[in-house]
Amino acid sequence: MRNAPRSSPSPRTNVKARSTRFIGREPELSALHARLSTEALVSVLGAPGMGKTRLAHEYALRHADAYPGGAWLCDLTYATGVDGVCGAIGATLEVPLTAGSSAGMLAQLADAMAARGRILVILDNFEHLVAHAQATLPVLRERAPEARFLVTSRTRTDVEGEAILDLGPLPLPRGSADVADSEAVRLFVDRAGLVVHDYALTTDEAPRAAALVRELDGLPLALELAAARMRVFSTATLLEHLRRRFDVLVRGASSGGPRHGSLRDAIDASWRALDPWEQAVLAHCAVFRGSFDLDAAERVIDLGEGAPCVADVLQSLRDRSLLARETPREGPGDARFTLYLSIRDYAWDRLRERGAADAAITRHAAYYEEEACLWSAKADGPEGALARRWLLAEKENLLAVHRRAFERIGPARAEDVRTAARIALALQPALTVHGPLSLAAALHDAVLGASDAAGLDADLRARALAARAEVHRLMGDYARAIADADEVRALEAQTRDHDALVRALFTKTLVHLFQGRLLDAHAELERARELIHPDDRRRNGRILTVLGVIRVFEGAQDQARESFLEALPLHREAGDIHFEGMAEGNLCITQIHFGRLEEAREHGERAVAIHRALGNRRNLANCFSSLASIADELGRPDEAAAYYEQASRIAGEIGDRYTLGVVLGHQGSHLFMAQRLREARESCKRALGSLRDQHSMEVAIHAWLGSVEATAGRVAAAQEAFAEAERPSWARERPTNAAVIHYLRGHLDLALAREAAAGGDLAGAEEHVASAERRLAAAPLAPPRLEVTRARRSLEHALLAHGRASEDAALLVHPEGEWFRLPSGRRVDCSRRRLLGRLLVALTEQRLARPGAPMSVKDLIARGWPSERILSGAAVARLRVALSSLRKEGLGALLSSHPKGYLLDPKTPARFAAQGE
Repeated sequence: MRNAPRSSPSPRTNVKARSTRFIGREPELSALHARLSTEALVSVLGAPGMGKTRLAHEYALRHADAYPGGAWLCDLTYATGVDGVCGAIGATLEVPLTAGSSAGMLAQLADAMAARGRILVILDNFEHLVAHAQATLPVLRERAPEARFLVTSRTRTDVEGEAILDLGPLPLPRGSADVADSEAVRLFVDRAGLVVHDYALTTDEAPRAAALVRELDGLPLALELAAARMRVFSTATLLEHLRRRFDVLVRGASSGGPRHGSLRDAIDASWRALDPWEQAVLAHCAVFRGSFDLDAAERVIDLGEGAPCVADVLQSLRDRSLLARETPREGPGDARFTLYLSIRDYAWDRLRERGAADAAITRHAAYYEEEACLWSAKADGPEGALARRWLLAEKENLLAVHRRAFERIGPARAEDVRTAARIALALQPALTVHGPLSLAAALHDAVLGASDAAGLDADLRARALAARAEVHRLMGDYARAIADADEVRALEAQTRDHDALVRALFTKTLVHLFQGRLLDAHAELERARELIHPDDRRRNGRILTVLGVIRVFEGAQDQARESFLEALPLHREAGDIHFEGMAEGNLCITQIHFGRLEEAREHGERAVAIHRALGNRRNLANCFSSLASIADELGRPDEAAAYYEQASRIAGEIGDRYTLGVVLGHQGSHLFMAQRLREARESCKRALGSLRDQHSMEVAIHAWLGSVEATAGRVAAAQEAFAEAERPSWARERPTNAAVIHYLRGHLDLALAREAAAGGDLAGAEEHVASAERRLAAAPLAPPRLEVTRARRSLEHALLAHGRASEDAALLVHPEGEWFRLPSGRRVDCSRRRLLGRLLVALTEQRLARPGAPMSVKDLIARGWPSERILSGAAVARLRVALSSLRKEGLGALLSSHPKGYLLDPKTPARFAAQGE
């Protein structure tokens, strides 16, 4: 429902209510009111079409009562010189100017204002009169101290005491969820509704409206002009026609006066007010895309001999609101400049008219190619975070260089393709970390598709292929990754640099690893090692880290840990921070498998700090997944859920199918252990959809999905899931997969038992339960890994719920006291508190040898402090503190005191963990 029309203006104002309602700008109105409450002169600055006049008009309407002397809007569009300013103000205030000189007229006006007390005078469209500001505004302020002056301009007046309110575009929608809340969209929808009575922001229309307002930069004038065209256009056709925005965004013939009759008119007025140097710099600024900094401007803009300093001209353009200034939240260098799209298109036309476009494009390409190569080389080192931020800040300019290389008529020239190839390679560290990966692939596709005709040399072609292979691997397109890597191998005899081949071999190693082909992974990694000089710390460190990952997949946790620890100093000496973070993250994983959760957390948090500093969101997602597993093991489900949510959100945002699938798979097992079956099923299915026959972890995910279905009583679906998990080609060379399936199949046994019992087949039910129990009693099938112990634990819990508590669903204690697991399934790490571990081992031995018999205080002290002599009183006190700590960790209901000592509850099953658990 539209706002009711405002009442007619009082005789003490000439500001009239408008037929269209005011949309947005509430923060700016509040800021303006606050400043005019304390300052005598406030200038609202903004580019053409930003809505400066409308803001001042709305302020006067809303706050007219605050000015007993009246609120008056004085249009200075056609005023010239001091006399023109005086004449316009005099006409507005109805003051007959009888003085014969400029000074006399100013004095007369000031006296008239002073006599009215607190008065608001809006000096609208002051930009072309800035040269006369010093001769007019100070006189009026001094002689009328209660008056308030509100100036709208594209350029500041620079009068002493001037307060500035910069007016930017209307806020744009940040995503698909907030389109209707965007002020830019609200303005467009409101104005479109005036010409199309049934126009509404439907579900289908919302993304088109959002795209349109983004294309128009949220400029109010452009939005209103676009909305007016909705009488004959749809939003879809408007978007198409915005290539000719200056022809489209015009008012109709019946719209009134000449001012701002079109977007071009608004910008033309500003252009004519510029001096020649300002016009030249503004035209050259059109060569940039996105934003640019001062260094780029000084290197790309060439004005010839005798030209003023570029920085000074940029400042002048900024003061005239033709350049917007943005301060990056983080990143290298100073604040950056940008042009609104409408002004950039206008300036680009002027640059071409001058015949300077080709030369500007050449300088732009040369500068950004040189800088991008320098920053890209630093991406994995100590300046990595700075390098990636530079690449991201300049992404639009770099993409423009790449795009322009292929825009010439006819086949691409070799030098242009080489430039495009180097730009694509330079952007790789930023795009593989921050995405989108599809863009990285497309950049390489364009280069490699043109390379044969353009004569791209073998070295550069090999580097492009190796980079694209890495992108395809990260996207989960393993077939294309292998094909590109093999093509690099085929170029080996023609290339001088082995770097591309080493990178290609790394890609093949990881693809084979993720698909469960461990022998092939070892073979490819060994080929890479043969190409690396023994003194090359950077590459040898990377070899060790990748080798450690293979050993993790093999279940050789001790060897994996040794590889990562050996790699860490090499990464640090080489300044390879990216791989240092990977080594720390993988050490976190190996320590989890050993049950050393506190050490694992320390490595994980160090990895998070590194990847966060580098802005590496993919590795950050993996680290959050590991920290979720630690929280899960420590019995902190809310903390685990929060980590999983962060990990899956990041992986989804960067489009990394592999990482997302792995995270969702782990989350599915976590949800199943919490008996949140519906959510667990959804998570497992999303994981499988993300991985899509590309990763050996699908074996485990299918098995977990089978467990979910079995527990929910969906036996047929469970059998189908386990059949998928047991496809032989998926599980070869990875014993962990077989172990996970072995334990999780126990859930299907129990589902079949329930089904048999419901049908009256008690003997069959008993046999199915016995089958599940035999799975627990079998010898360990794989080296210790978290997924195996979690699968075993889930079956233990299921048997408990089935009423078949066994010795294996018990208090589980590591033989050396490094950890223990409560019957609830919560695991407690004692690797840093060996005293607690020693005491629990002693109590467990007593429980197994003599159930119900206490262990004496003397014997417990001897086991807890075997090499110390402690006075009896102090020893007893220390023992009590230690046992209290064990109770706080979850043994409160199991650890009892006795007149003759302490004991574990004889009714609660207890056992020592076997090797592999």
